[in-house]
Amino acid sequence: MYKYCLECEWQASTDSGYSESEVSKEAIEHFVETGHTVDSLRLPPPVIIEN
Repeated sequence: MYKYCLECEWQASTDSGYSESEVSKEAIEHFVETGHTVDSLRLPPPVIIEN
């Protein structure tokens, strides 16, 4: 999961070692502190396992 600010250079990602819930919490905190809009991408795409 990758979350980023549409108004500044802020970003957080599970690639940085954070869990998805930690990334979400960081995004909420960024929004509350700045009022900036945060968007997200799911990286990498979910893997579909077929039997």
